[in-house]
Amino acid sequence: MTRITFNRACAVAMLAAGTGMAAAGFVVPPTGEISPSVLMFTAQAFIFAGSAMGIDVMMESKLMKLNDGKNKEGGK
Repeated sequence: MTRITFNRACAVAMLAAGTGMAAAGFVVPPTGEISPSVLMFTAQAFIFAGSAMGIDVMMESKLMKLNDGKNKEGGK
């Protein structure tokens, strides 16, 4: 498993966990009221997922630029 694949898997897992906790917060007694701890967990899960995806996109773009530079040098 490459680092980029691992980052994507972590991001998807945290998105699922955050969404699941938010949904569970509505059905657990008291029904319709979300606990502040559930909101904090959901927010942190979404922030982590966003940062993992941002790092993933940044790494991909840097690697593509690096590969493009090597391809241009190799063609000279």
